[in-house]
Amino acid sequence: MIRRGIALMCSGVLCMVGLDVSARMLLADYGLWQLVFLRCAFSALFILAFALRTGGPDAIRMQRPRWHLLRSLLMVGSMTAFFYALPRIPLADLLTLAFVAPLVVTALSRPLLGEAVGPWRWAAVLAGFAGVLILLRPGTAVFQPAGFLALGGAGLYALLSLTARKLSGSESTTALSLYLFPAPMCVGLAGSVWQWQMPDLAGWSLFAACGLFGGLAFVLINAGFRHAPAAVLVPFEYTGLIWAAAAGYVFWGEIPSPNTWLGAAVIIASGLFILYRETVVQRAQPQADFPLQEAVAASEAGEQPGSR
Repeated sequence: MIRRGIALMCSGVLCMVGLDVSARMLLADYGLWQLVFLRCAFSALFILAFALRTGGPDAIRMQRPRWHLLRSLLMVGSMTAFFYALPRIPLADLLTLAFVAPLVVTALSRPLLGEAVGPWRWAAVLAGFAGVLILLRPGTAVFQPAGFLALGGAGLYALLSLTARKLSGSESTTALSLYLFPAPMCVGLAGSVWQWQMPDLAGWSLFAACGLFGGLAFVLINAGFRHAPAAVLVPFEYTGLIWAAAAGYVFWGEIPSPNTWLGAAVIIASGLFILYRETVVQRAQPQADFPLQEAVAASEAGEQPGSR
């Protein structure tokens, strides 16, 4: 069971990188807003079909529509920031900046959710942001407006995770993913009206691949959390950096700099330490409202490839 969960997680992360690669190829010929619209449309169709087939209408029933509206608006900012940065900074650097999100979740969980954050986790957060400074050092490829915008997108990505954690008791993970898309679809359609370029067969294939990769990542990662605990699976999310570095080199000749690897190592180590501390705290509690892996799976539904 655990091996299957690890395989599903790694496959889902690979789909995330496939989404980024497809989107970056599309941005060479199509506008940002057209990508936002069609990427969301294809993903929404995939997730809707999957949900109706596996869970019926109950799987997509929403209980708190205002929260879903807020999450969809956050999705506009997060997706736009990442897609804007995607063709402007190396792929491995962009993914490394996305790894900042768990640090932001930890930093904001106290003021926004009232969760206790001890000194060890605060130290890990500070260390993680030191890794960001290494990555964003002046003179690096990331030290430009697109890099800082991507960092802001990671912050919005973290807010999506926090809202998912808040809603996990009343909303299904499918609903948390599906209702991310209405606002980006509307904004993307409105923004692309005057710059619409009819895709050719290759273009439609890449747009469909974006949506398929995004939807598959949701399905695979959440399936992984049903087979293994979060403490086992979350470290494998960082395999995405290997895939991103390989894809950047194969398709665009990008070679990650020493700053990228050093900053990534610090950020990843901080994230893993936070996961370890949360696991320890979870075990020390007499009984949580829901298992840790379910909480993480719910937050993952709001964080990922849905979020780009």
